[in-house]
Amino acid sequence: MDRLFFTSFESPYGRLWVMRSGEGVVRLTLPVPSRKKLDPGPSILVDFRDRNLPGYQMMESKNQFRDVNRWLKSFFRGDPPEEDIPVDLYGTEFQRAVWEIVYKIPFGHTITYGSISTRLRRQSNAARAVGAAAGANPIPLIVPCHRVIGERNKLVGFGGGLKMKQGLLRGEGILLL
Repeated sequence: MDRLFFTSFESPYGRLWVMRSGEGVVRLTLPVPSRKKLDPGPSILVDFRDRNLPGYQMMESKNQFRDVNRWLKSFFRGDPPEEDIPVDLYGTEFQRAVWEIVYKIPFGHTITYGSISTRLRRQSNAARAVGAAAGANPIPLIVPCHRVIGERNKLVGFGGGLKMKQGLLRGEGILLL
């Protein structure tokens, strides 16, 4: 039987839940900005599993996440993580194409939704579709959608809220107004 492992981590923004397959991290949840004290627990991971990997058995394990723990500690200290975390992405072909570009954005750098659209050889008005794909990113932080910004350095869209996005970017030395 195929297995998924999961655990949680405390962050400066609240509890994060992480789940991985044998291939890599499949899901990382952000705290809900309007309900910071309310932790959805692993139920949000169960929903993801049921939609994308039905039949997989879920097991809690901290040992499966030592690399993610190191990565998150480094990231939240404001240091570029020294290792890449393998990911196992589930989404449409377009979403995965967007997420692969986002995954490669270096620590301390940003890119616009329009630039991603151009890289994908889409029309310039496809920036909204890129934004929707970034918003559906199942592995924020590791696939750093917080580094995707609007034209003219405008701070727009993030599942953890704009305050968290701004804080994450500041932690990487990026100051946007």
